[in-house]
Amino acid sequence: MTLRRTSPHAPRPRAPQEPHAEAQSQVHPQLNPDDAWGTIISLCFSVRDWWSALCEELDLTPSQGMALRSLDRPLPMSTLADALACDASNITGIVDKLESRGLIARRGADHDRRVKMLCVTELGRSLRDRLVKRLLEPPAALAALPLDLKARLTATLRKVIAELSDPAAVEDQRRRSLRVARG
Repeated sequence: MTLRRTSPHAPRPRAPQEPHAEAQSQVHPQLNPDDAWGTIISLCFSVRDWWSALCEELDLTPSQGMALRSLDRPLPMSTLADALACDASNITGIVDKLESRGLIARRGADHDRRVKMLCVTELGRSLRDRLVKRLLEPPAALAALPLDLKARLTATLRKVIAELSDPAAVEDQRRRSLRVARG
């Protein structure tokens, strides 16, 4: 039996087990302590691929999809660049494509005509609504979970997000890992 990964980001396959052992592991899964984090990393890469496919269905690039999703209100181009974590010069190409399709429009800001505000058009709003609706459809495996498990999973993932969003916490974790590695 050949074991191969379906995606470069999929978890590594395990060697085949005896049927009894496989049934046992499904009843009481034994996780290696690193499996949980590795699986979350794999999920992140899978979501990236899923996002690209979703945008492609709507005739958008992933960057255009992110820009359109971010424009829930008029924003200056510099704010959109910050939201997408890219240089303002890179936003111009993304905005040009969306504008050429009639999905967004550039307007001068009321407080300063030199500042270009990006506004979603009716056509853009319709496409963004379709995009967001699809974003909020959970995968079947997640939708099938019992509510109490979804609540615990959500709470745990929110803690992980908060920790990763705090640079000081990330640095503390890195230092702890180095101390453990050194013994």
